Amino acid sequence: MSTQFESPSNGSDQEFTYMAVGMIAGGVPGVLIGLLMAMSLGNAAMWVSITGGIGIVIGLVVAQMIFRKKKKNL
Repeated sequence: MSTQFESPSNGSDQEFTYMAVGMIAGGVPGVLIGLLMAMSLGNAAMWVSITGGIGIVIGLVVAQMIFRKKKKNL
């Protein structure tokens, strides 16, 4: 029986998986922080987009570092 979602098989697939997880892991807290900042500073769209974007970039960078460290150790 074949499933729609298959486990990542090669290095490129695994790298994209790390990047996707890093984007979510950085973006969600960034959006939440943006909403908290908007409560006191106003303009929710601006703060959510700024902190969410920063969170996504940090998540991507950290995911790349973790992937390369794991790939190097194998």
